[in-house]
Amino acid sequence: MSERQRGEMTPEEERENSKAVLAHVLPFAIWLTMFVYFSDYNARTIGGLVILAVFRPWRWYPKLNWKNIPAGILVGILIFIIWVGFESPWMVENAPAVTEWYDRLFVKFVPVFQTRELFEIPLVAEPIHIQEAVALGENVQRTMVPYDVITKGQFAGLNEYDPQVTGWFVFWVHMFGTSVIIAIIEEFFYRGFLYRWMQGSPFFKLDAGKLHWPMLMLISCFFAVSHFEWGAAIICGICYGLLYIKTRDIWAAIIAHGTTNFILGLYVIKYNAYQFW
Repeated sequence: MSERQRGEMTPEEERENSKAVLAHVLPFAIWLTMFVYFSDYNARTIGGLVILAVFRPWRWYPKLNWKNIPAGILVGILIFIIWVGFESPWMVENAPAVTEWYDRLFVKFVPVFQTRELFEIPLVAEPIHIQEAVALGENVQRTMVPYDVITKGQFAGLNEYDPQVTGWFVFWVHMFGTSVIIAIIEEFFYRGFLYRWMQGSPFFKLDAGKLHWPMLMLISCFFAVSHFEWGAAIICGICYGLLYIKTRDIWAAIIAHGTTNFILGLYVIKYNAYQFW
């Protein structure tokens, strides 16, 4: 860590710095804990709202500069394209080798050099002609999808996040959680706090417009660890970080992050791409 100035802080600055650190770190830690122990997305989203209302990390930042909204939206769209582009239906159909090598090199750390795991949907969810062929003992190609599916009951063959399973209300709660709650918590933690905290203290007094490439790359790699598509996540972290540095507006990065996640959610249900959720 560079430019450490803890010894130069006054007692008042020490207290304020400690309060600011907790207001950034605890929401992120609690949110991750909820992901592990709470399967209900409604509970996680409500919990996220409560966390943010209690800790209010935005107290150490200027208000949104409305002029930065277009840049945030454009960066968000760009990251969405990067995130799904190599695995999009068009790419799978027209350049399957590119998709395969992208999966092998930039999706999931372990096992190394493997494509996405495929899951066979239950026979009852297969088209009738497939079911009949199997019943006759014929050797047919079963349907495989790159995400886990429900194996029994009326929703067999569907993903647990499919609106047909959850209902549309829960789907939109999920969308709100990914597009708003996650975007706010993660951007305040990674870009607002961690990037500057690794350069000095009190972090909230450091110039948000100061570009430090080693720290930006390190934080982007750290950000990627918590994402399945780690290659795209590194680019994502760099772009959100540069947007924050360029605008000095954490809300621009939050808008970009939220835009990416919102469009991704629409893409997921449009193309049954639940591997991204």
